[in-house]
Amino acid sequence: MADKTSPEYAMLPAGTIVKWGTVGAATTAMKALTNCKAVGEMGQTGGFVDCTTLLDTAKQFISDLPEGAEKSIGFIDDPSNADFAALLNAADKRETVQFYVELPNGRTSTSILSLSGWKMNEITAPASEVIQITVQGKQNSNTWGTVTPKV
Repeated sequence: MADKTSPEYAMLPAGTIVKWGTVGAATTAMKALTNCKAVGEMGQTGGFVDCTTLLDTAKQFISDLPEGAEKSIGFIDDPSNADFAALLNAADKRETVQFYVELPNGRTSTSILSLSGWKMNEITAPASEVIQITVQGKQNSNTWGTVTPKV
């Protein structure tokens, strides 16, 4: 990208596709979450484990196993959306599901999420926000990919 300036490749997340389904499901078989407002962090990072010996004169470390992000997935509440209602039911049952995000720049994330319930966000007056729901979970794995960007 050395021959491009940031305005030539930077993109807003408008047009992001979000889907969910059973673990191992093909992307085409997953259910669209058209009312999704926020997907939270994606990816995995690890910490470090001390492996310093008595002989060492400085601390030594190795990389620890990667850990997925805690997820807070935000939605505009739509009780009439059957696919969204099915996700809330899966969250109530604490199920493990597959979650797919396709960004407009072509980057994709397919992850396995252990869901841990959902909550309705705080409602306050005067109304400055629409009615929203947050689904909680923990990401167990993540596979990055790419598709043709929707430019």
